[in-house]
Amino acid sequence: MSFSRKNNPYDTLIQIQQEFDEFIHLASHDLKEPARKVCTFAERLQESLKDKLSETEKDFFDRMLNAARRQQDMVDDLLTLSRVKTAVFTKAKIELKELFESIELIKNVSISVKVNEIVVGDKVQLKKVLQELIKNMIQFNQNSPKIEAYTKSIFSTIIDSKGLNASKNYIYLLISDNGIGVSKENLSNIFKPFFKEHGHSQYKGAGLGLAISKTILEKMEGTIWCEPTNESGSTFHILLPSD
Repeated sequence: MSFSRKNNPYDTLIQIQQEFDEFIHLASHDLKEPARKVCTFAERLQESLKDKLSETEKDFFDRMLNAARRQQDMVDDLLTLSRVKTAVFTKAKIELKELFESIELIKNVSISVKVNEIVVGDKVQLKKVLQELIKNMIQFNQNSPKIEAYTKSIFSTIIDSKGLNASKNYIYLLISDNGIGVSKENLSNIFKPFFKEHGHSQYKGAGLGLAISKTILEKMEGTIWCEPTNESGSTFHILLPSD
């Protein structure tokens, strides 16, 4: 008598992940190829015609190249977002202070880190989130960036209002800056894919960094939102499970 082996759900998940990764790899190449060719031939034309182009024509070439490169960046970020949504996260204890100290961006900016708590989640993915937030705070600042990371207690009613399990324990992490801030009407929009409050000519980026960060934190059973500070700048509020 022979018995048919039931499919292992974990094996099925791994197979789906492998097939998706293969699709992402192929899609990444196919979607970026047209923009890559635009960049290649535009650069060749720009070089061969550099002594014949007027200032206006040089500006046209620069705009075309910037648009093509921005499209390449958008494809990269979109594929990153897709991978994050399907990735299997690890779950381990993470010392927040140690994680902040490992972020290289901190060495180039004035930042006060007053966190000693331990959270539970994927260390690699959480580091990406903190790097993205600090990078944004540096980019969207017209003065000398001053960033502060600290924690405080939180009521279960707030946890519940954010759609989380109020019976669980969370660490309430806040990261504030003195930058240009976010308008009140766009406090939730900044986490939407491709949303940019400021034009491409002012600040670079595809507008997917915060969307990716929100997805990562939600997969770690946490959340993030943004509020303006009392004077200038903004504060990112993050809830992360501690058990």
